Amino acid sequence: MTLLLLMSAASLLLHALTNGGYNFFRDELYYIACGRHLAWGYVDHPPLVAVVAALAQAVFPGSLQGLRLFPALAGSATVLLTGLMAHDLGGGRFAQFLAALGAILAPVYLSNFTLFTMNAFDILAWTLVAWLLIRILGGGGRGLWLWLGLAAGAGLMNKISVGFLLAGLFVGMLATPARAHLRTRGPWLAALIAVLIFAPHLAWQAAHGWPTLEFMENARRLKNFPVSPLGYLQGQVFIMQPLTLPVWLAGLGSLLFGFCSRRHRALGLAYLLILALFILTRGKIYYLGPAYTFLLAAGAGAVERFAKARRLGWLRPVTTAAFLVGGVALAPFVLPVLPPARLEAYARALNVTGPPEERHRPPRLPQTFADMFGWEELAVRVARAYQALPPADRVRCVVFASNYGEAGALDFYGPKYGLPRAICGHNSYYLWGPGDESNGRGEVILVVGQSQADVEKTYREVTPVDSTNNEWCMPYEDHLPIFLGRGLKHRLRDIWPKCKEFI
Repeated sequence: MTLLLLMSAASLLLHALTNGGYNFFRDELYYIACGRHLAWGYVDHPPLVAVVAALAQAVFPGSLQGLRLFPALAGSATVLLTGLMAHDLGGGRFAQFLAALGAILAPVYLSNFTLFTMNAFDILAWTLVAWLLIRILGGGGRGLWLWLGLAAGAGLMNKISVGFLLAGLFVGMLATPARAHLRTRGPWLAALIAVLIFAPHLAWQAAHGWPTLEFMENARRLKNFPVSPLGYLQGQVFIMQPLTLPVWLAGLGSLLFGFCSRRHRALGLAYLLILALFILTRGKIYYLGPAYTFLLAAGAGAVERFAKARRLGWLRPVTTAAFLVGGVALAPFVLPVLPPARLEAYARALNVTGPPEERHRPPRLPQTFADMFGWEELAVRVARAYQALPPADRVRCVVFASNYGEAGALDFYGPKYGLPRAICGHNSYYLWGPGDESNGRGEVILVVGQSQADVEKTYREVTPVDSTNNEWCMPYEDHLPIFLGRGLKHRLRDIWPKCKEFI
């Protein structure tokens, strides 16, 4: 246990030392905005991440590292739980060490425990549910079902993808001797607890016309990069870093064929079922990332037993070195530790390009990093145009952004430069509406990222006043026009339904 606590602390220290690089990520700015509009749900996610964002802003107002402390803590807990899973699957000290090391260094974990997004807490939720089930299947007390229900409910209130894990585990249990547990009250009580915790969000969805379903369908059709089955499998190797492949594949085999314990076969089947589901539904490659904690735990035990049975003492340091070398080599692609120009050169030297995520022209940096550039500069340029208006026009002026990243940036940085809150039709910003239109508010507008022809549909007089410029940001955020519109043709509340964009 001492070893795992030390590795958990090492994970936290690693992120504390590196997560202040670059700047706020697009989604981080959006979640901060959601934290100012607390509700039981949002167009594209359940409420937990907004609650944590509000807490982070209350405790560490405006701090990038303060905000990112929360995913770092989730990562630290995940490392501990991954090592504990290795122990509960029969692994000794080395197996626990290797599993925890994989949970620290795999690119999908390094990245997601750096950024404040749902994904950090999603990985933790999957890992906690898997660990509790391993304990239960290994003979743990029935009271663990209560904790599993709480973990599942909290996970669902963060991201609904935990439902895929729960469905996979249920089918896996049905197909194995673990089905005996389904004849007891424990799993059904756990399900009831999870549903009760998740019920307020379901009620919110129903009251708002199930916007998340519309969002998911639009993202599948229009935004997410379509990946072939082979490409999806190759993506899994990349996000876990190729040198860990033999270990987590051994873990899958160990779970499926009972080399560690036949009682835990349901987890191996769950992985295959969820993998097939994500391939069929064209899920993003990183969606499956949370499942590798229990494969690493099982695989580390398999490596330990194999080395001991065949007296291959060299296998342990070689496997450890493979984890370290691969993790360190790919770390600059997921941790903001290199200046942009050096990272670009490093990627070119290694000839490494990560799997595509969305249907956009690729940026010079990995997309996650590109989405950390240009936000404050955008606010500065919009503020410059706003401050140039006569005082009477500033009172009537609204600021409209094309997407939640731009709106989130204007809301976060804007107060420092005297800007009013932004309005936007993208995702939850649409639900927050165009705001108060009394005293002529909306007669003047500053619009970011729309074409002049689009602005002219609503305003009689449209003038370009500036544009954005940042070489490292996402290409579609570079050279964005900023237009000044005067002479509103229709009330904002009347045209607002046409602004809706759930994607």
